[in-house]
Amino acid sequence: MNLKFASTTLLCISALTACSTTPTNPNAPVVLEQHKNISAEPSTKHNLARLIKQKDNCVIEFTGNFETGKATEHWIFKGDQLISAFSNIDAEVENKQTVFDPNDAEKVKNFELLKNNFKTTNLEKCL
Repeated sequence: MNLKFASTTLLCISALTACSTTPTNPNAPVVLEQHKNISAEPSTKHNLARLIKQKDNCVIEFTGNFETGKATEHWIFKGDQLISAFSNIDAEVENKQTVFDPNDAEKVKNFELLKNNFKTTNLEKCL
């Protein structure tokens, strides 16, 4: 009985060690922070904003749900510089993608408002 218990224990320990030493992909995107139901325009029923760290930049992914579908925006940036942004609408009445001008003052203002939902310490990881 003790031999069976000891061998089972050793098997479990070796399995746990193998899992904890498995290498991870350092280039894989990482969600740094996320928030539900933030105040945003246009107003949505339910929304989710996520700050995602990628290899060379960060992305704010904002998904808002409407009665007829959903819209997902991606705001790609590094530091304080907005690199690109686009929106995908998946709704009963239309499915389309809109690319935003990263130099448009209104779009930059929306980007800054979205960034204000995330902690400074996490945004600093996007430099």
